[in-house]
Amino acid sequence: MSEIPRLAPFKHCFQEGSSMRINEELMNVTSVEIGLPGNGREVKWTFHGKNTVVRVLETVICLAFVDGGEKPKESMVIGTHQLQDYILNFDMSTTRLAFSDSLLLHNFSCSA
Repeated sequence: MSEIPRLAPFKHCFQEGSSMRINEELMNVTSVEIGLPGNGREVKWTFHGKNTVVRVLETVICLAFVDGGEKPKESMVIGTHQLQDYILNFDMSTTRLAFSDSLLLHNFSCSA
């Protein structure tokens, strides 16, 4: 795989080689770990495989994260692409958010 010029809105895109196609179900790529601040400590949330890349052309994939620019309105926005195949628990009484491991790691999926 080789990096190619950006394809808006994505910054890092890659051309698959003629003999290499990424498995659409798993999108076997390196996982991305993101630290989320909360209650005075950082909580790690690891995104795996297909939650980290998006296919934009037949042989091109891009990292599925968008740069908010020089002065973003929000510190971070977690998109629906990253949320696929995770279970989120919003506890309004304690104002806490909990999230599961990727369901893909357990051979489950939220999609049909």
